[in-house]
Amino acid sequence: MEEIERLENCLIGLRDLFRRHQVFIKHKYKVTTTEMEIIQLVAMNGPQKMKDIGDAFFIKLSTLTSIVDKIEAQKLVKRLNSKVDRRSVFLDVTPRGQNLYKSYRAYIHVSALVMQRIIKPENFSVFVEEFERITTTSSFLKADLKTIATDE
Repeated sequence: MEEIERLENCLIGLRDLFRRHQVFIKHKYKVTTTEMEIIQLVAMNGPQKMKDIGDAFFIKLSTLTSIVDKIEAQKLVKRLNSKVDRRSVFLDVTPRGQNLYKSYRAYIHVSALVMQRIIKPENFSVFVEEFERITTTSSFLKADLKTIATDE
């Protein structure tokens, strides 16, 4: 089997892992993957403008408002009005949201440790470096995939 086909199969396997991960998040934390990703973004970077969150996740502001309404009702996030521009609304995590994020990060840490055990020690640092390169160039990958998808 060619290397590119092997990679394609790995990507399909990775997709299946992500799908199981989404189910895990929903059952353990009682939030959707998108809700968790929003909490993670705000927990990692501090209060964020709703518009910027929508742009980061390619979500319309009206859809984002519905999502935020749900996690705000769960007391995981709170809206903050901008002191500079009354039209701008920021989103911040609450202490409860911060605790949920810390628990999720602990789960991610354990997942990373499992991967470290699976990968040969002499290959692990190369794997991490290459994976970092893939994830830091993901904006280019998204653009390329969008172009390919619209060309067909």
